[in-house]
Amino acid sequence: MDANAKALLADILSDLRSVSRQMDQAAQELKQMRGVGTELCASRLEVLADKYERARAELGKLS
Repeated sequence: MDANAKALLADILSDLRSVSRQMDQAAQELKQMRGVGTELCASRLEVLADKYERARAELGKLS
């Protein structure tokens, strides 16, 4: 893998981690709110964040 590809991969991994953390944070904030569907939304955000983390882990194996 050349230097440009490694830099691009590092940027993608960083972005995936950032998005995952933001989704986890949003899920935690939703859990503190009351309303119809907030628990479901929070749960779905956590599932999505986990999928992003797993994708990041798999992509990290490329470097």
